Amino acid sequence: MTRASASPAANERAHAARLLHAVVVERRTTDQVLAREPASPLTQELLLGCLRHFFSLEREVAGLLHRPMKPKDRDVWLLMLIGVYQLRFTRIPDHAAIFETVAACTTFGKPWAAKLVNAVLRRAASADAAAPGAEPPSEHPEWLERALRTAYPDADVLMQANNARAPMALRVNVARCAPADYRTRLDAAGIGWRAPHAGTGPGGFGPETLVLDAPRPMQTLPGYPEGHVAVQDAGAQLAVQLLEPRAGERVLDACAAPGGKLFHLIERYPGARVTALDRSEARLAQLGREAERLGHRSFTAIAADATELDWWDGEPYRWILLDAPCSGTGTLRRHPDIKLLRRPEDLPEFVERQQRLLDALWQVLEPGGTLVYCTCSILPAENDEVIARFRRHRRDVLACPLRLATGRATGEGWQLLPTDPDTDGFYFSRMSKAAR
Repeated sequence: MTRASASPAANERAHAARLLHAVVVERRTTDQVLAREPASPLTQELLLGCLRHFFSLEREVAGLLHRPMKPKDRDVWLLMLIGVYQLRFTRIPDHAAIFETVAACTTFGKPWAAKLVNAVLRRAASADAAAPGAEPPSEHPEWLERALRTAYPDADVLMQANNARAPMALRVNVARCAPADYRTRLDAAGIGWRAPHAGTGPGGFGPETLVLDAPRPMQTLPGYPEGHVAVQDAGAQLAVQLLEPRAGERVLDACAAPGGKLFHLIERYPGARVTALDRSEARLAQLGREAERLGHRSFTAIAADATELDWWDGEPYRWILLDAPCSGTGTLRRHPDIKLLRRPEDLPEFVERQQRLLDALWQVLEPGGTLVYCTCSILPAENDEVIARFRRHRRDVLACPLRLATGRATGEGWQLLPTDPDTDGFYFSRMSKAAR
């Protein structure tokens, strides 16, 4: 069988293995590899599924091999993980999973590996997934598991939730479409939806927030090309509940790209004077393309580092949203690659940058103004501990109580977890600057 004659199903397995190699070996994110090489739904399922269950798949394949694979054959080893994933976690018949995965060896130019892959997958198919009474794997790296067990009494439940698939939430662009009208369009298209479980009202979700019964490609959503809707996690949409700018007041989104919270803010408060700041010109360009799709032009975009002040025009801001760079540990359901790519030594670097951002941005906040700090982390080191340290070193920081419709209060803010209905893990803290 030549590569040209390989079946589409075999090519999908080979493609998934190549994408997995780009993440595991080349250390690229799933967003990066999928942007470079668009993948079919099955290929994406194999890629993301293998990353979700990477640690148990790795252990199982190691136990099925008589000797470790050579580094130059990591692609074949990853193909075995993809094969075992199909056997353990999908409804693909065993015979089809084995046949198509073995056939994928030829697309690598390694036909010699077919016999080995076939033997390993047949052993896996005839073996139990785990020994009776064996403790289920956490599917988290050891350093992260330790951190979660230290922070959360119910860490096992939390880690189990991290391995699930995240719901798909939408944000109706109220600048272009009324939420009630968009719900009617979903009904007409036969797309099931519901309101978030936490409900609406004070601290809750707005009528623009919807959760789909089943995920689907965003390009297939009614009105997507026209900018009537965006895909955004429901928890992320709660950030605008903490910002209430009046018409004409200055608002800074300090780490704005890719723009979800920024655009929600513009849609909710069209009269505000909004500045979007981000140090990455490439990410700002991506933000600009999304702004064009949604029809948002009433904001100023600046490419600059928010830890510095050389971008600032000297006029203070009434409201600042600091969506700080972080470990992303609250988004493992959507980005399981984080479990492999993030390292424990990354955490102090994030914390140091978070502190520098707070110190710099506090200087551009007007007296009486409000700063909202948020992350998509579930680690206290990036959340409460950062805010507590910041408040200890400044006398003009006033804590602003906040309560959201889901999640729980912490010492310095509010934490959402993937165990909460419909949300990823997000942290929010709100502070005001004492008036002179």
